[in-house]
Amino acid sequence: MRRPSGVARGSGTADPPTTAGLSAAYGIDAADPPPTDAWVAPGLGALIRDGRALEEQVVDLAHDTMFDGGRHTGFRILGAGVDQIAQGLAAIEPRTRRTVESVQPTSTFNPHDRTQPLDEASRSRGLTLRFVGSERAFAMNPMLVAMYPHARVGPTVARFILIDRTAAVVGGPPDPRGFPTAWLATRDDVVERVRDLWTRTWARAVPVVPPGEQPPFTRRQFEVARRLALGAKDQAIARELGVSVRTVAADVAGLVAALEARNRVEVVLVLRGGRGDSVAQT
Repeated sequence: MRRPSGVARGSGTADPPTTAGLSAAYGIDAADPPPTDAWVAPGLGALIRDGRALEEQVVDLAHDTMFDGGRHTGFRILGAGVDQIAQGLAAIEPRTRRTVESVQPTSTFNPHDRTQPLDEASRSRGLTLRFVGSERAFAMNPMLVAMYPHARVGPTVARFILIDRTAAVVGGPPDPRGFPTAWLATRDDVVERVRDLWTRTWARAVPVVPPGEQPPFTRRQFEVARRLALGAKDQAIARELGVSVRTVAADVAGLVAALEARNRVEVVLVLRGGRGDSVAQT
């Protein structure tokens, strides 16, 4: 069975699901179509066009706001740069009541990621979290499957987070300094587009870990990998996680094997760089 390129086989676990991905921008390889008809069924072109229409609308609104002094009811900047965006999401999390549904075309492994505690807080409050990533996203960030073992993989034609089906955080153009921006939309025309894209994207996507199988990486291995990338030693990692040094060493060995690395230093290099532009071989 194939797995998304860069998502390695875990020790004693089954491969994640077979997928081949969207074309250069979206992860589908036309020369090697996936075995799932949903990925290539009629309507994908319309989904892509609608995703681009959302992006164009957001760019127009954002440019008018940033460069022309425009003011748009129900549309404001959440943040520019990863730290501001994380702060904006942190302000939204306590007000979220039911669902957080996210589509991410790309993802990179960031040991400093400040959004993971927000996900944990949402789960602890009983919120429903759903995630769809492209095949390339799971390849670029091998730990993504440990963070979201119930995620789906499929065509991702826009970047957004749908909150309670009533608001959306959408990716916008770079600000004048070149930093990425995120925007909070509550206006009906944007939210309706996002809701529609979410429904169609979720329906086409398939579980990244098939039913009855286990993720290639555990949550603890993710926590070990994150601390490893920050330069922590096994003893310090063991203290932070409340496990033995032998357990940490075993998790590191599992990461080395699963990522096909030669040592722990190469584990960090693989995690930092991923294999997002390497197409899985059959």
